[in-house]
Amino acid sequence: MKMRLFIKIAASLYLIACIVLYILQDSFIFNPEKLPEDYSFRMGQELEIPLDDVYSMNTLYVDSGLEKPKGVILYLHGNRGSIRFGIYQIRTMRDLGYDIMIPDYRSYGKTKGSIQSEEQLFNDVQKAYDHLKTRFNENEIILVGYSLGTGMASYLASHNKPKTLVLVAPFTSITDIKNKYLWFFPDFLLKFKLPVNEFMNNIECPVTIVHGTRDKIVDYRFSEEMKNRFGDKITLIRAERESHRSIIFSSELSIALEQLLLS
Repeated sequence: MKMRLFIKIAASLYLIACIVLYILQDSFIFNPEKLPEDYSFRMGQELEIPLDDVYSMNTLYVDSGLEKPKGVILYLHGNRGSIRFGIYQIRTMRDLGYDIMIPDYRSYGKTKGSIQSEEQLFNDVQKAYDHLKTRFNENEIILVGYSLGTGMASYLASHNKPKTLVLVAPFTSITDIKNKYLWFFPDFLLKFKLPVNEFMNNIECPVTIVHGTRDKIVDYRFSEEMKNRFGDKITLIRAERESHRSIIFSSELSIALEQLLLS
């Protein structure tokens, strides 16, 4: 009887934990910073890109200062913060002769609404990409994704024809991250999977990955797995001393971007 009672209690607690994970997973995956409408980025130009009949995406467009830029970088930031964080993160990308656009996803920064599904998220970033296509040829568009943003950047690269794709501290999928830390929960609980490794199958442009070996949030082995699986499609740059936060400011990323964009 005691064993049966123990099993029932354990099963009930597990079911409750599954429900909590399903309900709260959005807050685990997304950690947006909201900004007031009158907040000034003190650089660039704010652009509003319509998403649907109600909401628009707030983006910051940073001009290269050149009469004819070499192209444009679409920078997709990670799960924390907003464009305000992104301004500091793009400092390794400035002075390369490219315009830069940073969009804020729904609920981030000045962009209203909430992220309801993976499909909605992908559709939103596609609209940012489509806006850039009105200004540039696709072979002038550079995709750079950092952390969570690697999921959206790899999606865009698999459904469009950009010049190149740069992934900074990428994962293979949210499912794989879950299975590393919370392997005892079933995969079907996840609403967001962001399968970078699956998108890689359909990416035709060159792919560069820059990842720190001291990354405690997104394990470096995810990048190694993709390199081993896709071989010459990927150039993997190993940053020995960099963590998940520091990699975006690293000399390895700066050098990689210079080699890619100034060659």
